Amino acid sequence: MKSDARTTRPKPAGGRKSGPAAKPGVRSLPAPSSRRAAARTGGDDAARAALAVLEQFRLIFRSAKKHFQWVQEKTGVTGAQLWVLAELRRNPGMRVTELARAMAVHQTTASNLIERLVREKLIKRERSDADQRVVNLSLTAKGSEIVESAPQPLEGVLPDALRNLPIDDLLELQRRLDKLARLMKVRDAGGRRVPLAEM
Repeated sequence: MKSDARTTRPKPAGGRKSGPAAKPGVRSLPAPSSRRAAARTGGDDAARAALAVLEQFRLIFRSAKKHFQWVQEKTGVTGAQLWVLAELRRNPGMRVTELARAMAVHQTTASNLIERLVREKLIKRERSDADQRVVNLSLTAKGSEIVESAPQPLEGVLPDALRNLPIDDLLELQRRLDKLARLMKVRDAGGRRVPLAEM
């Protein structure tokens, strides 16, 4: 006599019906709503990061401006003029071309700064004995006094900070800022050679 007992398969855990097994190494794509939420989150993160960087630029320029104001209150000269005096203290007898190169400014800009300082009797011009066409620049006693009493750093807080960065950081910063400048809708290339204190 045959038994009526039937063989039953065990039910999947949790009472759910078993489905086809997922292929190893294959991930299911998120639902469209999940993708939209992820895109929004990424956009929010980028916007917050952009604003954080903007705040850093504001901090840098505001700090530089406050230092320039402090310089003018203490010495009566602008930040750019003080930088000229500082360069001449370090290198007496510099020529205009050398000064422009040391400050990364146009030669015309350097000449204009020198004219103002000569009128104020803070620097003097002297022709070279070897070549009368060459004009050397040096500080007067009054110019030396101003440099001695001026707030540090003499070149300004931004040039000083940049000089204290490691070379690898400077090169990386230059690359990033070049990329940022190329993305700007309006650019004034001439601004590269204008002292920050003169802007």
